[in-house]
Amino acid sequence: MKPIGVALTGSHLLELLADPAPVRALDGSGFAVAVAGIDRIGDSFPGRSTVSAPGRRTIESTIAVTFLAERAPRLGWLAAAAVHRDHPYNLARRVASLDHLARGRTGLALGVRDWYAPDGGTVWGGAGLTEGVPIGAETARGAAAAIRGLWQSWPADSIVADRETGIYARAERIRRIDHHDVFDVEGPLTVPTTRQGTPVLAWRVPEAAVGAEVPADVVIRPVDGALPAGYAPAVPLLAEIVDDGTRAASLLADERVHGVLLRPGDTEDLADFLDRAGAWLRTVPGAPVAAGGAWTLRERLALPAPAPLLADARPAFRAPSPELAR
Repeated sequence: MKPIGVALTGSHLLELLADPAPVRALDGSGFAVAVAGIDRIGDSFPGRSTVSAPGRRTIESTIAVTFLAERAPRLGWLAAAAVHRDHPYNLARRVASLDHLARGRTGLALGVRDWYAPDGGTVWGGAGLTEGVPIGAETARGAAAAIRGLWQSWPADSIVADRETGIYARAERIRRIDHHDVFDVEGPLTVPTTRQGTPVLAWRVPEAAVGAEVPADVVIRPVDGALPAGYAPAVPLLAEIVDDGTRAASLLADERVHGVLLRPGDTEDLADFLDRAGAWLRTVPGAPVAAGGAWTLRERLALPAPAPLLADARPAFRAPSPELAR
């Protein structure tokens, strides 16, 4: 069965944090994944209306997922963000920490810009780390490459905690990523690899803007109807549709579609949407019941283990010796 998920706005996240009832409904729905804060990156596609209207309420996506992943343990989560307001290193560290807390059930949905961030044409430049880097698809691609490398820079199995020698980690296995393009990031990350290897990286950026090479595990693409006849996704595709499930069957039947994300309408009540979507899910042949036990988001989305990126990268540290460790 292809994975079926739900795309939630910041307003939905606030509602879930305030009331346990819709959280229980969401957790028991059978959805494979929830994208948290899709409206943050919702205008990454031309022609889609701006969502950062005055008075619109939201919450930072990774903060929301930190709480909701614990309250909805049968659901995977993708936190929506962009380097418009977060340096790639900060995003990588925050999402990796979140994935450890959620036991491998999370990831990042990366967009071009954050529509709740202050207006401007450049990405965050705090602490002098970046200067005038333009917001755009190439910047997002550079950030994605840096984030993926950082997530692999400290292998968790390098931690040996050997009391006899006093060596905590085989430091020579920790790698620098030496990423230099839009962003200059050497690494390593201060968080080791997670239970699923690395968090899932979803790409919600127009693929035509960056060509065939998509630096992600999965692509999220808004779909108003059927996919274009000549469209061939470079990586697994999650088709995002404003629907409670009634129009999703044709997309699920398309062999180019890896899975679908159902998104409530802008004025739709979340509880009503979850009732209808949950009822539809129960009618889908082979649709999963809410997952229990131990699993990762990669497993839930039927994605492979991350390909190794740093096999030839230079070590960040010298090999430890017992003499120095004591």
